[in-house]
Amino acid sequence: MRTLPLPRRPDATPMPEGDSHDWLTHPGPVQEERFTLGPCTAQKLTLSLRGGLSLLDAVAEAVEGAGADGATVILDGLRFSAMDYVMPDGPLDEQHAAWYSETYRTGAARLDFGTASCGRKDGAWFMHSHAMWQAEAPGMGHLMNDQCFLDGDQEIEAYLLSGAHLVVTHDSETNFSLFHPEVLRKVEGANAALLTIRPHEDLRPTIEAACAEMGFADASIHGIGSLIGAGFRDGAPMAAPLSEVVLLAGCAVEGGQCRDLSMAMVDPAGTVFRGDLLSGKGPVCVTFELLLVAG
Repeated sequence: MRTLPLPRRPDATPMPEGDSHDWLTHPGPVQEERFTLGPCTAQKLTLSLRGGLSLLDAVAEAVEGAGADGATVILDGLRFSAMDYVMPDGPLDEQHAAWYSETYRTGAARLDFGTASCGRKDGAWFMHSHAMWQAEAPGMGHLMNDQCFLDGDQEIEAYLLSGAHLVVTHDSETNFSLFHPEVLRKVEGANAALLTIRPHEDLRPTIEAACAEMGFADASIHGIGSLIGAGFRDGAPMAAPLSEVVLLAGCAVEGGQCRDLSMAMVDPAGTVFRGDLLSGKGPVCVTFELLLVAG
């Protein structure tokens, strides 16, 4: 594990009680728009994945075969014959506030749960996935989708999207290449929206604001991202300025308020935290990618 960023003030209050700006500073100019929405339609379907392919190739084949513009894919229960992944880690240089660990490989593995954003990079299909798994040892992290190979034919649930998708572009604030929503065509009666959230924005109220902008009083919430510290209603707090996060089943907005924002996250030391995130205790680290589905 590399050295984590030092706080900009020696007397900075530790996260999640402190100010996230004291613990992590991105190199580029702060963008005025703090979250971005891509209205779309979403349909939940079961996708069949071909065994032996990489996770990226199998999901891309299934999503393209269904004629979708993109997808949010639920990876729960998937089995791999081999799987590569990375962990959150300290920055490699002064041009980034965070980075990834070395690549780790497991043999056979089964995902307890996971979520993937499926969109486009340079015109080709691309995925961003976080998961927790059982293998030689339990683990959690960021999957290297082109190096995770399916152990036989399998089925997964996915929200197939029409009218908008996520596309990788360079983000000047963080100096990362990140997914952002791109609207492909106007959708009448959109029942869903892709949402990306910028650094230091608090997750719960930002989701509520995005739902209000879309006119969604009630919505299910699916996605992945990273946080700078986290405080939970029902679990031990996470103090690290870097993490990899996946939302758990049941996250929802009801009556305009987040009823549940349960998540699992892993810090650079490999410690896993779980709980229902409190408002004011979940500032975004690099990005958060979400799908909001009305109803």
